[in-house]
Amino acid sequence: MKKIFAPTFCTLLLCSLILITLGPTIATAQEYTRTSYYTQVIPTIDGKWTTNNEWTDGEETWIGTDIVFRTTWDIQGDVAYTRWIVEFLTDTTNDPGDYWRFCFDGNQAGGSEPSVSQRMVEITGHNEITMYIGGLGVGGSGWAASDAESQIEWADSLSASPTSSTPHWILEWQRPKIVLGVYTLHEVYNVFVQAYDQSNPGYNPWPPAADPDLPEDWGTVDESSTEPIPEGLTFAVMALLTTVSMLVGYKYFIKRKETK
Repeated sequence: MKKIFAPTFCTLLLCSLILITLGPTIATAQEYTRTSYYTQVIPTIDGKWTTNNEWTDGEETWIGTDIVFRTTWDIQGDVAYTRWIVEFLTDTTNDPGDYWRFCFDGNQAGGSEPSVSQRMVEITGHNEITMYIGGLGVGGSGWAASDAESQIEWADSLSASPTSSTPHWILEWQRPKIVLGVYTLHEVYNVFVQAYDQSNPGYNPWPPAADPDLPEDWGTVDESSTEPIPEGLTFAVMALLTTVSMLVGYKYFIKRKETK
């Protein structure tokens, strides 16, 4: 039994590492939760990757295979910031009906309709931003426009990136969390994310099938960690482990052959 331990262990280790490190954020069908790690590189909000390491401190979360977003957070002085980048890899046209949409629920109140503790940010046509407050619409329900959008710094552009060499729409934005109804003490809060391409209409939300008007179906962001994003295994390390596993196995095979 001792003779087969080394190759077997290496093979099992390699398989385990592959399962842990490959693929985008995974969530169950009932609960979509992601982690926002502490900002390591404060981004330049210009609608593109200004440097190749500008957003590598954020965890990737995919909406299907076409849209990916990352977030980080940090505290500057006495103000807590949330920072976002969203890339729509297949949107390569400039349409007036395009939009980005984000909803926030700092109290995790949920509910079957928007409430006053919830906020929605909508960027339309790549040139206009509006913030909405829940529960203040016509008849005391739905969304009502606010004037807090001026406190949000944002930019988007058609640019290439480390994610895709084909120019596509990239949105960067940041703002003090308090503007979004998410206070410093709210380490965990609920969100809804959506991107829309007028040239290729489709419902692209996170979580899948969620609705901005149904807060109880939104996903969750955990900002309780002040640590940087854990470094994943590189392909070089994976290749090294594969090679070691194969060499150990080969050595064991030759040794057994010589013994016989």
